[in-house]
Amino acid sequence: MDTLISIGVSAAYLWSLYALFIGDAGMPGMRMTFQLLATDARGDDIYLISPLSDQNVKLRSYARGWVLKLKLLFETKAAPFELYDESSEFTYQFPVALDRLKDAARLLGVTLPVGAHSFDRLNDEEFVKALVESSPAVSKTRVSKRRSQYQFEKGWLELADVKFPTRDIQSVSVHSSEIEVVKEMIERLQPGDELEPMNYIEACRRWG
Repeated sequence: MDTLISIGVSAAYLWSLYALFIGDAGMPGMRMTFQLLATDARGDDIYLISPLSDQNVKLRSYARGWVLKLKLLFETKAAPFELYDESSEFTYQFPVALDRLKDAARLLGVTLPVGAHSFDRLNDEEFVKALVESSPAVSKTRVSKRRSQYQFEKGWLELADVKFPTRDIQSVSVHSSEIEVVKEMIERLQPGDELEPMNYIEACRRWG
């Protein structure tokens, strides 16, 4: 099983490093004290993938229904580090206003079909359909996750089993409010030569 690694810095804005392990996903350098925050949380995400943009637009399933989550990508640097904003301000319960669909289309760099503008509010199916029928077309990839979260002194870590349509992986994401913690965690993970940079958007393109 492969392992997708994301390492980031969080506050209002987050620096993130994504990579893929091929083969053994061991982390021999990881020696830290963790406090369990959540365990075995199961759910699905629907990623909406544009051929023109790496912005992260997805729907996440909760007990009360689907929620729209916009993870705003601001900048990509070498390593690869990504600066993004993923806050509750950009999380919306369905049905959502037409403006939220327009926001998603702008992030994805696509033009909505004419009929989409007739809606005042859209449920999750209408929202996805409008983007799939956009120009250029957006693809949708449903991803199942089983996640556990752990807190450490300066941040938190999430472990997940992730099922893409054509591949199963394991993911690790690390978040902190300090960029130095990101660098330290990379050193602690000791990923070795098997590390291949990749984020969830690229993973969806490859295995969707």
